[in-house]
Amino acid sequence: MMGNRAVVTLTDRHGNSRSFWAGWGSPEYQIPHLADFVAWADGHQRPLTVDSWLAHADTFPGTLPRLEVTGTAPADDTYIGDLDYRYQLVLHDDSHAVWLRVHQLRAATGEPQPRLVAELTHATLYGEAARLCELMADRAQQWADRHGGTPLPGNDPDGWRRRGAGFLEIHQSTPVVAIAANLDARLVAASFDAPHPAIHVAGVWVLAYVDAGGVLQLAAYLQDAAGWLRRPDGTVPLRVTVDGEPVVDA
Repeated sequence: MMGNRAVVTLTDRHGNSRSFWAGWGSPEYQIPHLADFVAWADGHQRPLTVDSWLAHADTFPGTLPRLEVTGTAPADDTYIGDLDYRYQLVLHDDSHAVWLRVHQLRAATGEPQPRLVAELTHATLYGEAARLCELMADRAQQWADRHGGTPLPGNDPDGWRRRGAGFLEIHQSTPVVAIAANLDARLVAASFDAPHPAIHVAGVWVLAYVDAGGVLQLAAYLQDAAGWLRRPDGTVPLRVTVDGEPVVDA
């Protein structure tokens, strides 16, 4: 809802944290803004850092929270006070990793009752942002229908739907689908009767093992590779590197 108060705490890969207060802190507003920030950083090759966060907030006023509360009581993860939500956002500038946890701090009665309501990564952030934009579009349409079909200024249903479509397009793009595939990869350890450790990723089995002759064997089985991974001719792009040098690039 509009007017919900929140604190967003950003933590970098070294464990350093800074916190910012938001006056419009509901997930329906903040998660799309966070998705915009990550997309902006990706598109402009900016590192995912607090400095980039502040640069985005200054470039697009009224989106990301900018009022810093680091070192004050609201920055404490156990503090509730007058807050409605708490966002914990871990950003890695080297790998561009994103890990967002959203806690709703109150029950419907208004009593303090913290609970986790969302946990998102780079692979799921855009999909959730798209869903929330559709939710906001429906709410905006209901408001307009009750007021003679005139949308509330700044809350146009079509605008929300266009924004959601943009997030959905990013969510379905190869870079984001690849991240999802990597996060969903399954590692299979060797056992006494199957002494070939393997990884299963995007439908592909990759084995790495030492054979009886003391030779390191690498094997990839591509027949069940996911459709999005294939070229138009059905082949799968493959690159194998050894000590940083490519030995197969097909």
